[in-house]
Amino acid sequence: MSRSERRAYRRLTKNQDPYAPPAATAAARARMERQRTRRSPAARGGGSTSPLGGRTGWVVFGGGAAASLLGFSLAWPSGVAPALLAGLGAGLAWLAVTLGFVVWRRRAAARPADGRGAGQR
Repeated sequence: MSRSERRAYRRLTKNQDPYAPPAATAAARARMERQRTRRSPAARGGGSTSPLGGRTGWVVFGGGAAASLLGFSLAWPSGVAPALLAGLGAGLAWLAVTLGFVVWRRRAAARPADGRGAGQR
């Protein structure tokens, strides 16, 4: 690079931050915007519309099955009928608690951000 080219380059870049990343081209900006919209939850429809879709359903129903088996196993030495009742009770208790928590969590997410309820304006 000649001395005159170097001077011209310094004049062009005089007021720029030397540590700033290079400006993105239009194609790179468009690609980043497409990736951002693809990854955003709003672009995916806000997640699952079912309250028991995905991981939540596995926790509710899988945990209910595990709780019922655990209750059945712990009550087994006392007989078959009490073991069945204990397993059924433990499974239903798990389902009631976790479904209540899922409903509570979805209602809390549906509230407005300012903390007001529907009747408070």
